[in-house]
Amino acid sequence: MSRAALVVFLVFLFLALVRMARPLLRAGRAGARRAAPRAIEAEMVRDPVCGTWIDRRLAVPGRHRGEAVAVCSEECRQRLESA
Repeated sequence: MSRAALVVFLVFLFLALVRMARPLLRAGRAGARRAAPRAIEAEMVRDPVCGTWIDRRLAVPGRHRGEAVAVCSEECRQRLESA
């Protein structure tokens, strides 16, 4: 009877250890499979009014002599269009 109790205790102890180690094992495998993050390509343009470099995707669209121009802010857009 005591041998059976010891075997049952050891089995439950082993299962508890496996259960505690499972998150660590999953984290290790997920890190190996995960691809490196890709760099985001940004096209930097210079604001013709103030000279600031800005990402074209974040720029405010403006017009100068009928041509589309990227500017950094609404203030620069107004100054560009009034000139």
